[in-house]
Amino acid sequence: MATLMLLCLLACAPGRSAAQTPEQLSNWEAQRVAAAADQKAKAERLERERAARRADPMAWVRTLDPMSSGGWEFRTVATDGSWATFSTNHQLKRSGKGVTVWLRQEFAETQQNPGGTPFLSLVQKVEYDCARERSRPLLVIYYTANDLKGSEESVEGEPKQPWNPIVPGTLGELNFQWACGAAGAKSVR
Repeated sequence: MATLMLLCLLACAPGRSAAQTPEQLSNWEAQRVAAAADQKAKAERLERERAARRADPMAWVRTLDPMSSGGWEFRTVATDGSWATFSTNHQLKRSGKGVTVWLRQEFAETQQNPGGTPFLSLVQKVEYDCARERSRPLLVIYYTANDLKGSEESVEGEPKQPWNPIVPGTLGELNFQWACGAAGAKSVR
């Protein structure tokens, strides 16, 4: 009985099967080694790209389409070059102390939207309450590629979407200042 259990343990050990030949085991090991080497090369390449973006964040931004026909203007880039933000005066709408604007964000590396779908760029229609210093998203459109290209997925805000406070020193505050400043400079009826 003990011999039978020992044989079963040897035959049923992880990575072993009675049906595996030495050639199969050798091929699987070679595939594992190749996959590990590929993964290491990708990680090294990604680290080199990140280091280059940290050294000169604008170098990556210059590879993006400014999309000036849509009125997009560059606003800011993360200090590590991981994202860049653009805004546009096109379709800017003001109503009392509120303003609705379009913002565009580009990412150097793939992100995931709330549904788990990968994306590299997005546009969002945002409503700002300039008097109460708060915002809420009305619509977000995610794109699988940079420059608002590739397949897209839209997520509409709820009609009773709660307002978000404007947090000092954040990208949200920078966008708020631009939107509320632009709203004062340009009145659209």
